[in-house]
Amino acid sequence: MSVNKNSIVRIGVYIDGQYFYKVSNYYKFDHPRQARISIPGLFNYIINEVAKNLGEDSDNCRITEAHYFRGRAIKSDNTNAIVGERYFEDALAKAGIQAHSLPLMRGPNNELREKGIDVLLALDAYKKAAMRAMDIFVLIAGDGDYLPLIRELQSMQMPGIPIDVLLLSWDFTCNNGDITVTSQDLLEEVKYPIQMATVINDRVKRKDPLVNGLFEPRQVQAGTERPAVTVSAPVQESLEEAKPAVTTITTARRKALTEAEQAQEREAVILSLNGNGGWLLDREYNNFYFSYSDVLNKKPEELGAGMKLRFHLKYDALKTEKDNEPSYRATGPIYAV
Repeated sequence: MSVNKNSIVRIGVYIDGQYFYKVSNYYKFDHPRQARISIPGLFNYIINEVAKNLGEDSDNCRITEAHYFRGRAIKSDNTNAIVGERYFEDALAKAGIQAHSLPLMRGPNNELREKGIDVLLALDAYKKAAMRAMDIFVLIAGDGDYLPLIRELQSMQMPGIPIDVLLLSWDFTCNNGDITVTSQDLLEEVKYPIQMATVINDRVKRKDPLVNGLFEPRQVQAGTERPAVTVSAPVQESLEEAKPAVTTITTARRKALTEAEQAQEREAVILSLNGNGGWLLDREYNNFYFSYSDVLNKKPEELGAGMKLRFHLKYDALKTEKDNEPSYRATGPIYAV
């Protein structure tokens, strides 16, 4: 792929939701990691892999399209399931991912199953590629049904440069005997195939911060210690240049900030971006949201994960009510450092 070294490499990420759900469950319940896949960590890994394959600086590679496709039940009598689904949707939005869904359909044996989600993903990806909204297409899936889309993208000649494809897929066997295997045709067709189970299980990469950052911190009992969240190369450099850190989990509630504390200028790195703004990394308050309109010295397209912003805080009444703990958001004037 030919990319102007002075331009931003735009990455479009498309996730097969049902597939990703199986992968995340495997690492949470069946793999020794015993932790779910971290979406920010996954995005950080993607940015660095794209940069490595294209010979670009990771600061020059940004995820500008992020989409999640999955079937969804129309009705459920399980309140816990509904609440869990809403929390997951919030997590997707927080990571800057646009969720797409179609209602689950009843199969021959009255079982619920997805129908048309792969077509919906392919149509959206092809449309964005035809509009040249991305320079490289990243697919998180393992189904051979996506083969026609991959072939089409990699042969596009509008306006003369095909869209390269990077595939993230997993092969694994669950404790109950269920086996997930990536389509061999898919692996052979894409330009940049990455077998993630091999990467994660590679003993040489055991201490690789990018690989460890692929997982959410494991939940442990209060008073014990765990490694701090590991994030991407640009973000990690901002967090004490990737020095190992330890944090102690406590049961204390977040403390409310005084007006003087809110007025203090703060500095944090961008964790992720979405259509209207993004999230600044903060562990105690579960990150701060900011709006593009409050950033005075950078345009939205000039912002990216890992970039530092200076800001003040504003009390967020709606999120406080939702979290039942004091919450705040970043407010202007905001300056990129």
